[in-house]
Amino acid sequence: MSNYIVNVSIDGFTFRVPVSIVMKDDAYYYIVKEPKCDVQCTDMKGKVIDFMRQRNTSILDAINEVLKDLSNKQLAESIIYYLLRDLRGGYGPITVPLFDPNIEEVELNNWSYPITVVHRELPGIRLVTNIRFNSEVEAKDFIMSISRRGLPRSVSLLKPYLETILPEGHRFTGTIGEITIGPTFSIRKFPPQPLTLEELILKGTLKPSAAAYLWLIAELKGFIMISGPMSSGKTTLLSAIASKLPTYSKIVTIEDTPEIRLPHPHWIRMFTREGEDEKSRISMFDLVKLAVRYRPDYIIVGEVRGEEVHALFQASALGHGMLTTFHASTPEELLLRLTNPPLNVNIGNLQLLSSVVFMSIRNGKRIVNSIVEPVINNGTLEFINVLTNTGDIDIERSIKLKMLSKAYGIDIIKELTKMESILKGGNNDYEIEEITSSKE
Repeated sequence: MSNYIVNVSIDGFTFRVPVSIVMKDDAYYYIVKEPKCDVQCTDMKGKVIDFMRQRNTSILDAINEVLKDLSNKQLAESIIYYLLRDLRGGYGPITVPLFDPNIEEVELNNWSYPITVVHRELPGIRLVTNIRFNSEVEAKDFIMSISRRGLPRSVSLLKPYLETILPEGHRFTGTIGEITIGPTFSIRKFPPQPLTLEELILKGTLKPSAAAYLWLIAELKGFIMISGPMSSGKTTLLSAIASKLPTYSKIVTIEDTPEIRLPHPHWIRMFTREGEDEKSRISMFDLVKLAVRYRPDYIIVGEVRGEEVHALFQASALGHGMLTTFHASTPEELLLRLTNPPLNVNIGNLQLLSSVVFMSIRNGKRIVNSIVEPVINNGTLEFINVLTNTGDIDIERSIKLKMLSKAYGIDIIKELTKMESILKGGNNDYEIEEITSSKE
């Protein structure tokens, strides 16, 4: 069991709300301890709302006027909390998990059951909360209110589902019924600051030598694909690697929804657009072709799953550094998905992949399971695993490192040693020495 405080800040007010993580009967529970709101609290809330509507004044002015003579500070705080939570910058009953930086996902699967959440320290496990909607109408009204806050905003009986981005950058997907049994939603939250490679090492996601290997491959404009099941940490690792790219480089990112965040000044973000017809739709394939015309050093695609994969391989062949994610858990599954419909990648083109990182969730931890390099041997594609049983890189097994050493004329072991030292907390003044050639 663990206890901590979530700071809920709305309109200049900050409320400290206790949260507990409890395990009972082989299930985890996320217990929110919001301020109590008794009959008097509910009554005073109604008076503030009535005053606000009658006088056409702001909620803060109404609070100051109606509660000015209230001596019970605890009661006043409860009233203000629920007014701001429900009417201002909060998100009603799910406000606390949305303000909790430890929560990754907030879900409603059935309005008559409690909300469930996914906690960063317990990946892949759904925690049952003590938060629930009182009725189907309340849950539906909540989703309709979300539709007025996000972009895009369309949801109706004609289109009873909503895919939108909340003002905080979280991804919201929901239905108001019709195509589901009652209202449902899933909110994918993104951390205020993306995790760094150093932080992922401390979390045990990968070893320093593996992080140094991926950093070097990426910086030398290799093509890295990060693969694994949903919620295994693919985008987190991708962002961490990308954040290590040189600050002077030009980077184009292409996504369906904004998940990748980089500290680079020369960064162009592109997003796909859904449309009612082909003319108004902008696909990842369109954007990858457009990105090449910007002459970037690196192109990063949030997730590849369609025809854009062919443009990615072409861009890699032209010398652009590439980073992307993919849904496959093993090299065999990766090969099957890439070389068969609808992707139909020529097996020879897979040699352009420098490395494929496979991620998984094991014992409640997101980890790098293996790192393979695709190579053609006697006309057959093979995947060479360069990760040892201890999670370290076996430099001698890496074909791609040997190719980079020859192409760029650098001492690979020396460069990896420097990078690994930085990742362990050594000197941060790093620059690859004597790179005079480039991929053509």
